[in-house]
Amino acid sequence: MIIYIGFSTKTHKLHARIFCRKYKHCAPIIVNGNKATLYQFVRINKIVAIHIRKKDLNILKHYGWTFIKYNGEIFEKNVLDIHAITCVHFVKKVCGIKSLRIQTPDTLLKHLTKK
Repeated sequence: MIIYIGFSTKTHKLHARIFCRKYKHCAPIIVNGNKATLYQFVRINKIVAIHIRKKDLNILKHYGWTFIKYNGEIFEKNVLDIHAITCVHFVKKVCGIKSLRIQTPDTLLKHLTKK
């Protein structure tokens, strides 16, 4: 099982357009073999699992997504039951990050690439 964290430069949410700089959205992707599941934060307390193939990650790269490999483990076993306020809060709960300084996708990417 491989875990990726995806960062997108596009969103339809107004708050993300105002407060976030380069990356506007983030989502965890869990890859098992050739199949992957992207867990999309839709709104407060609503997470949707999108089943994709591993080659679809390359298609998403053409649409403004950047992916980094996460070397840690998943702290929440049932990802769909996580109660989160933002997409960053959701990814932090999945990865077990407790830093209060991380509030935007840009700071989350910076934190994950430092490790």
